[in-house]
Amino acid sequence: MNTDQKINFASENYAGAQPDIMQALADVNKGSVPSYGNDEYTADAIATIKRHFGDDIEVYFTFNGTGANNFGLGAVAARFNSIYCSDVAHLYVDESTALESFTNCRLYPVPSESGKIILSELKNAIKRIGDIHHPQPGVVSITQPTEYGTVYTVDELKAIKALCIENNLLLHADGARYFNAAAHLGLSLKEMTRDAGIDILTLGGTKAGMMFGEAVIFFTRDTSGSRKYNLKRSMQLASKNRFIAAQFTRMLHDDLWLKLAGRTNNLAAEFEKRIANIPGISIAHPVETNAVFLKMSPAIHAKMQQHAYFYYWNDLKEEVRLVFSFDNTLEEIDEFIGLLKNYTK
Repeated sequence: MNTDQKINFASENYAGAQPDIMQALADVNKGSVPSYGNDEYTADAIATIKRHFGDDIEVYFTFNGTGANNFGLGAVAARFNSIYCSDVAHLYVDESTALESFTNCRLYPVPSESGKIILSELKNAIKRIGDIHHPQPGVVSITQPTEYGTVYTVDELKAIKALCIENNLLLHADGARYFNAAAHLGLSLKEMTRDAGIDILTLGGTKAGMMFGEAVIFFTRDTSGSRKYNLKRSMQLASKNRFIAAQFTRMLHDDLWLKLAGRTNNLAAEFEKRIANIPGISIAHPVETNAVFLKMSPAIHAKMQQHAYFYYWNDLKEEVRLVFSFDNTLEEIDEFIGLLKNYTK
């Protein structure tokens, strides 16, 4: 048993940088290059991203997910707009009032099922178009995969997109774990985004194994030419941008993203298999990516906290969340389950 430190099933944010990514950082940590993204490493990263997502896109880099969402949504939404999202969406539940403070838009939570927006509820929420007294519908934001690790299929995305087109709305995807969603569906990154009707993607790097950094990809044209100014205004313009960019280049090279996402998805699937038939423990939501949600009593969770980091997610439903990172192992899963069995006898 590992007595030096607890097992981390809390979040990929606990993990360090994946070794290939760390090497990519070291490789660009030499000499002087132009700042603020005017360097060859940033140009190379943008070219690499275009090869995966399509040529007719705009790519910007940010420090973190909240900043990426603020910038991406703030660049397309007017101050009088409303933004619709799941009632458990990260930008609604776990990004404080950042989005509303930065964009001045109204966030409208829409009822969901295992994290996915219920289409009929979204349709009912879009109302009072043209009413000067009411926030005007501007954007629908989905989380892909959802806060419960479930994945919108392409058909589900296209159904939401059809509703957006009908009401002249843009479709944003908050993709902190987008690579895991693509790996689950076995689709290319382009098929998951442009081909499915996504207009703006917040592409996560940190949770995928990077040290830090996200990318914001626009699939719509910037007719005003204002996006680069919004990047600066959102305080996300990195002076040493090469260190974010180089990580994305490496992540997308040789399908490293797919190998890492596939591995963490598989760890979650293995955990689901091995957790079966433990008294008092059950799966709370479908396991589709690298997160597993369990029904577990607060007492058992408190005991397990001596050995492992993982969150008590929903007190009312007695749900806990476990997330698997690139550096987790099957041995850690077996150790965790062995301990859990002892506490549930």
